[in-house]
Amino acid sequence: MPGSAAFQDYKQSYDAARAASEQVVDAYNQYDKMDRKRRTDAASFDPDFADVYSPTALSPLSLTIMEGFAAATTFNEVLARYADNNTLSLQQDEIDRLNAASANTATLVAGPGAGGKVSAVIGATQVLANLSLARADRDEFVRNVRDNTATVDTFLAIIRDDTADMYQTARLATALSGGSVDKLETFRSMLADWVLLIDQTRKDLALLQTRVEAGAAGQSGLSLLAESAERIDRHVTDINAAYRALVGVF
Repeated sequence: MPGSAAFQDYKQSYDAARAASEQVVDAYNQYDKMDRKRRTDAASFDPDFADVYSPTALSPLSLTIMEGFAAATTFNEVLARYADNNTLSLQQDEIDRLNAASANTATLVAGPGAGGKVSAVIGATQVLANLSLARADRDEFVRNVRDNTATVDTFLAIIRDDTADMYQTARLATALSGGSVDKLETFRSMLADWVLLIDQTRKDLALLQTRVEAGAAGQSGLSLLAESAERIDRHVTDINAAYRALVGVF
């Protein structure tokens, strides 16, 4: 069931938000590789730093952020679809996205911060997606939402706070490589828009949880998310512009 025009607009905004998040990760990944490369011995090869020498590989942290944000926003989409029409349904692209995220992060070693939470976020979203796909009992769906929303929000809060370290990594990499200070400032602006995008995602998550728990007795949550979609779109536009300016950071 595709849902209303309001839901489709909201979904398109989050599709664009995921693409913008990938751009943030790609820009950060260039700085991160430069920073990590300085810790390798040029006369030897360390397999634990293989991604540093692969042009297309993502560092573990970059992969964690990208896949975790994708799963968290998919969690929001599942809630939004329910809030839109009180119907448990799912689209194949969402299932494919979650399966890919699970596969891509399977080899990551759990650690502190986002690395220790990404599997929980993906897993929580997969459980919710499966309940939705199976058109499970509403009470079971709502109970799962109540149990797992905090997991998703915690992950988003962690990657929000991680932006401070992401900027410091970029700052150090720029200094060591003689990189562009102007591009570093562009990256800081990009991070600022991404933080605002994460903040909006967390606000939507809290609102959608409330609307899903209210069920048919509550006002449709999608009417309240129109302004959210507009804000998301503005942040995405700014991130896209920053990314174009950052292509070829080094």
